[in-house]
Amino acid sequence: MARRHSRRRSKPRKTPLGPEEFPEGATIVAGPDGKQFPVAAVWRRVLARIIDAVTVFFIQWMLTIIQLLWFMDDVSTRWQPDPWGRATAAVLAYIFFHLVYTMVFLRWNEGQTPAMDLLDLRAVRTKDGSHLSLGRCAARWLAGGASWILPPVALGGLIANAATYLTVPADRRRRTVSDWLAGTTVIAYDRDKEDPDGELEEVLDEFGAPMSVRAQIRRKYGITGLFGGMGDLGGRRGNRRPQSREPSQASQTD
Repeated sequence: MARRHSRRRSKPRKTPLGPEEFPEGATIVAGPDGKQFPVAAVWRRVLARIIDAVTVFFIQWMLTIIQLLWFMDDVSTRWQPDPWGRATAAVLAYIFFHLVYTMVFLRWNEGQTPAMDLLDLRAVRTKDGSHLSLGRCAARWLAGGASWILPPVALGGLIANAATYLTVPADRRRRTVSDWLAGTTVIAYDRDKEDPDGELEEVLDEFGAPMSVRAQIRRKYGITGLFGGMGDLGGRRGNRRPQSREPSQASQTD
């Protein structure tokens, strides 16, 4: 019994976690770049979802005010199916904007919507803490986003979104139904601390020269094509310039 007890205690020593780094009693999971992060608090996630929902509502309202959605009144008047009535077109437009809003920010803003960034939250893959693909972003949106179509208007969506949190108490990582569908976990992630703006790490290429941001992105994500070819062409020209200058400098000194 004593040997088994000592083995269990030896495991946490591989990844020492100080009380200043993580809150006491927090569940620690793998995050981006192999680092460990605590699972996000439920109240922060609820608040972020509410803020995002209200943000999408105001985006749609502003587009209607400036007449970019000039056809909404006509569609709402002609199409009033039960049980939504005149609000059918507005609800469907809201669901569309909510989908685009969520997909764009989760996929291309490293798993953070504006509200999640504000509250230091980030959605990552549960398996390895990596970035989310488009498919996972869509699956994560499905449970909460599509539920806004449920009647009665607004109230049905609120009830359905609240129901997605019923799985949180039974899960160690506090995952909602959306997380289960997409295979994701929401971690506490402070972008200003982990990746501060304006403090880019200098990365050198195979020749020891500093790499541009575009070249770093191309190397990290394997982006090739037109921009890759232009970047390589520019790199070759840049490497040829010092060679062409050396003879002229040598002739001047002679």
